[in-house]
Amino acid sequence: MDKQKKSIMDRVMDFTTKISGPLGRFANTDIISSVVSGLVSAMPIIMIGSIFLILYVLGSPDIGTSGKPLIGFFAPLAGKFAWMNSLTMNMMSLYCAISIPYHYAQKKKMNTLTCSMLGLATFLIFTINGYDEAGGISVASFSASGLFVCIVTSIVGVQILKFFLDRNITIKMPDSVPPNIGNAFGALLPYATVFTLAWVVRTILDFDMVTWLNTLLEPIITSSDSLWMAMLVTFICLLLWSVGLHGDNMFLALFTPFGLTWVDQNASALASGVSNVDLPNVLAGLGNTGLIRLTVWTAAVWPLLLLMLISKKKQFRTIGVTALVPGIFTIVEPVIYGLPIALNPYLMIPFILSGTISTGVGYLLLSTSFFGKFYAVVPWATPPFLLGPLGTGDIKTALIPFISFAIGLVIYLPFWKVYNQSLDVIEQQATEEKTSIEMVQANEV
Repeated sequence: MDKQKKSIMDRVMDFTTKISGPLGRFANTDIISSVVSGLVSAMPIIMIGSIFLILYVLGSPDIGTSGKPLIGFFAPLAGKFAWMNSLTMNMMSLYCAISIPYHYAQKKKMNTLTCSMLGLATFLIFTINGYDEAGGISVASFSASGLFVCIVTSIVGVQILKFFLDRNITIKMPDSVPPNIGNAFGALLPYATVFTLAWVVRTILDFDMVTWLNTLLEPIITSSDSLWMAMLVTFICLLLWSVGLHGDNMFLALFTPFGLTWVDQNASALASGVSNVDLPNVLAGLGNTGLIRLTVWTAAVWPLLLLMLISKKKQFRTIGVTALVPGIFTIVEPVIYGLPIALNPYLMIPFILSGTISTGVGYLLLSTSFFGKFYAVVPWATPPFLLGPLGTGDIKTALIPFISFAIGLVIYLPFWKVYNQSLDVIEQQATEEKTSIEMVQANEV
């Protein structure tokens, strides 16, 4: 029996080792880590935009079927709230066109301001959708629809700039010229090259990269919002956590562009009058907030907090009390590394199963017309019973974390019992060994 258990654990460890190495290297590449850092840098703007969208929902008579705003006091300001959301959340790609080149420049040890300016200007040139009669530029691509183009232009633009600088293909200024002025003139040739290429592609060839890339990625994005994808992402993320690796940073964060795109689509649909229960994307916010944040830790960690708090073992009660408040805010490291769950043969399996199954159940629940879907980005550390109502505008979603908690508790109970029994055996052996040593010492005396 012990050999069989060891064999299962060995297989789990071997599989995790195989995937964690490539995933870790991929997540830590300059490009991927810069994209993730750039998206995180823009997150405060997106969250503030989400707050104004929530205020719009509370004050707009067009949301829901009653024809009346939920909060009448906000009704005169509803349009102004929507305008603020348009300037923040609906322009996320514009802000990311600054932040992604900035972080990529840091990785490449280049001037961050020069690269940020280059990224912003290149993105603007590439995403012009046309000119109106007054000469204005359409800003449709400044939203999440232009996010993938933003990533491409940011990385390629900085790479071209680096190519010029590495080969000294720049305008040299005398040493007496101040560095800022020298940098500006030094960037003229690479800037001109990048801008000209972008202008030729977008204007002369009339190639709309935003439309082309979104059309190309649409099947991938659409098929990714599925029950099996939600459970697979959760499974791999928790598998990494179970061996001591930060699954959120290594794997979950890679889905942030998809999650933000889905949030933006849901927000746009909501603003156009679609009910929050009929929004198109269930996995909106994947990577930052949304369904997985709503279900995973309430199933994978909260049951352990309860079991530790009511345990007869002092060390468990101490860890439970210490980890309770952070755990409520889904800061789970004290439990994962303090109990520990990581590399614990008794708790790894229920840890992975509880989170994965609860995510599947949560997806099915949000897929119904009974629960609202996420249209706003809420800080990841928001307690799950508040995360749902704030992100979906539906107070009923506060029930989902408790459903997940119940699922997790049922899964954990038999494993927790066996784990405690194994500790009792160890404690008994330690006591017998201590008694034996004391008896030997007494006889020697």
